[in-house]
Amino acid sequence: MAPETTPEVDMKAEILAAASELFQRDGYSKTKVAAIARAVGITPPTLYWHFESKEDILFEFLRTGLEAFLERIEAATAGLTDPAEALRALAVAHTRAQLSQRERAQTFLSMTYSPTQLASSLPKDRYELIRELHRRHYENTRAILRAGAEQGVFDVPDLSATTFAILNICEYSALWFQPGGPLTVDQVAEMHGEFALRIATSPPEPRKE
Repeated sequence: MAPETTPEVDMKAEILAAASELFQRDGYSKTKVAAIARAVGITPPTLYWHFESKEDILFEFLRTGLEAFLERIEAATAGLTDPAEALRALAVAHTRAQLSQRERAQTFLSMTYSPTQLASSLPKDRYELIRELHRRHYENTRAILRAGAEQGVFDVPDLSATTFAILNICEYSALWFQPGGPLTVDQVAEMHGEFALRIATSPPEPRKE
């Protein structure tokens, strides 16, 4: 059974959705509270009933989106003890999370680009909380690669470089993917699962002198 929602929860979700589009389109500093309220069809005083400030809206947008993203990725890898299976599942889930939202024409929290810039508008304590959520995904991926390297499953000369390479492949698919194009979300996600394994299992070619 789906969890029950209240009018207040629904309105908060509408405010966050409208704000996310405006923040990423116009930038945080140029987005006015009145514009967010207008996009939702309410007055600024009504908006302040749900959020005390524009900063609170930004923080909630970033925090809840990243937590939902991480919950989805971590659920996909839970219980997988084989590093190859876990890495593939992580890459597939990351890509699917990105593109399924893109296909529905909704703003989703990218793990590396515009929301990272948006987070810099937050005060230090809140910025660090958002940064820690980003870091958790990086560390989860790195831990899978380290386990695979220790077991002889992966050939990873540099854990950090390999981690970023895999995450960037998944992440930046949102820049080129076209809903209704020749590839579906699931096809791209499965491809990225295979790409992640190739990166982790194939040593780089030696440079020719």
